[in-house]
Amino acid sequence: MKKTLFILMAIALFNCSSDDYNENEDPQNAIPEATILGRWVPMGFETTIRYEFTETKRFNIYSTDGTFPTLEEFNQENPGLVGYDWYYEDDKIVVDLNFGNLSTLTPQFTCDNYAIKWLNDDGEVHGIYFREGYDISSCSDIN
Repeated sequence: MKKTLFILMAIALFNCSSDDYNENEDPQNAIPEATILGRWVPMGFETTIRYEFTETKRFNIYSTDGTFPTLEEFNQENPGLVGYDWYYEDDKIVVDLNFGNLSTLTPQFTCDNYAIKWLNDDGEVHGIYFREGYDISSCSDIN
């Protein structure tokens, strides 16, 4: 019995590594990377649309009741919709809306990278997006 207990303790000890947990790091308070990748909520349209950016595509996910499917569910329900191509051009993001229509805006990350102010070529705010699940009212940088 003592041998079995010792073996179990040894296995548990070797399976734990210092990379698994850092007691000084709180993942709930970690600041996300300044990246466009992920799901975004445009201010003023919180219950009707989400924009999800993947490595090369932007998907517009609409709702009539404030609930939104995952991207996988959305793609299963809408197999013909392939999203819009997007790419960086210098510090701007260009979204190809098809047929020669391009949306070109400069993202300005704010609120610890939980929000983006989209700036047009004149430096004016075109719109504000925030990460899905983020309480935008807690950000004082928006106004």
